[in-house]
Amino acid sequence: MLIWWILPAIAGVIGLMVLFAGFARIAKMHVATGGARLLFGVGFLGLAGIIAFAGLNLQTYNRLTHEREVATITFESTGAPDTYTATLLYPGGKAEEFTLQGNEWDLNARVIKFKPLSNMLGYDSVYKLDRLYGRYTDISRADETNGIALSPNPGLDVRELAREHGGRFGIQDASYGSAVYNPMGDGLSYRIFITQDALIARSANAATRARVGEPANPIAAPENAD
Repeated sequence: MLIWWILPAIAGVIGLMVLFAGFARIAKMHVATGGARLLFGVGFLGLAGIIAFAGLNLQTYNRLTHEREVATITFESTGAPDTYTATLLYPGGKAEEFTLQGNEWDLNARVIKFKPLSNMLGYDSVYKLDRLYGRYTDISRADETNGIALSPNPGLDVRELAREHGGRFGIQDASYGSAVYNPMGDGLSYRIFITQDALIARSANAATRARVGEPANPIAAPENAD
């Protein structure tokens, strides 16, 4: 998207150069040629503005739909009923393993969401993975499930700080959580992403797509673009 800022900058510089040249010609009493250069200069400046607005519009769509990969989670049966080893693989290569009970998994995160204008300027939502749960769809078995805290409690509560002072920096929502859940099963794997608003999960292999009913050729997940 850098091209959408380079083009208006070039057009704007050319427009200013021609505009100043026009003023110089008029100052020397060359009204006809000076006026023509003024018109060309104004035209280039107008073109620069049009390109800049078009680029900003495209940037809006890009940033507001921007997704980043959070982790990949894979499940392997331990041999015990409804008990699985869950492996969380983070984009940096770090991996963690947990034992979960249930027939579904549930990943929670704390999210700090910025206003759309801040998104367009490159300020994406900030997240912190909070807890990973095993759970049953049968609520009567809720006492058989377990949960694991993923992030240590920091000395500085960023979420509380954002809630108190976020308005000064364009933060829109600073105190909400986001969760994503899907079936657990031996060999199932999911790729987890965060949008500007929430966590989402996509099947990472054919077995998972068959289990959750996704089409055989799902839309490819976006790259982790800066």
